[in-house]
Amino acid sequence: MKKMLFASLACATGFVSTAALGAPGEYWEITSKMEMAGMPMVMPATTVKVCVAKGGERDPRHSAPSKDCDLSDVKVSGNKSSWKMRCKQNGEIMTGSGEMTGNSDKSEGTLHMSGKSGGQAVAMTFKHQGKRIGGSCEAKT
Repeated sequence: MKKMLFASLACATGFVSTAALGAPGEYWEITSKMEMAGMPMVMPATTVKVCVAKGGERDPRHSAPSKDCDLSDVKVSGNKSSWKMRCKQNGEIMTGSGEMTGNSDKSEGTLHMSGKSGGQAVAMTFKHQGKRIGGSCEAKT
C-alpha cells in the first residue's frame, strides 16, 4: 500500500512539474495537501519550489506525472484545465480526475484518485495552490 500511495503522490505532485530539460521557465512555489478517507492522521501540507515552463501553469500536458501514470481527456479552456489519470504500479491500478484553474501568477487545483492498494479500496484527494515566485530556470518539456 505504501508503494501505491507513493506513486499516487508522485502522480499528483507531478502535474505541476515537467519532464525533460529545454524550455524557458520560471520558479513557482507549490503547496499541496493529501486527504485520504479513513486515514487516522492528517497529512501535513508540503511546499516545494519547481520550475514551470512559461505558459504551462495550467496545462497538464506539459507535465509528466510519472512513468507509471498516463493522462487522458485533457481539456484546456481559458484559465481552466481538466484531465483524467490512470496510474499502474506493481499490478495495482488507480484512476482519477483532476481540475485546475490559474493565470500567469497563481494556480489551484484538485485531483481525486481511487483504486485498490494491497487489496483494500483507497480514495485520495490532492489539493494544490501555486504562486509564481519568479526567477529564470530551464523547465522540462
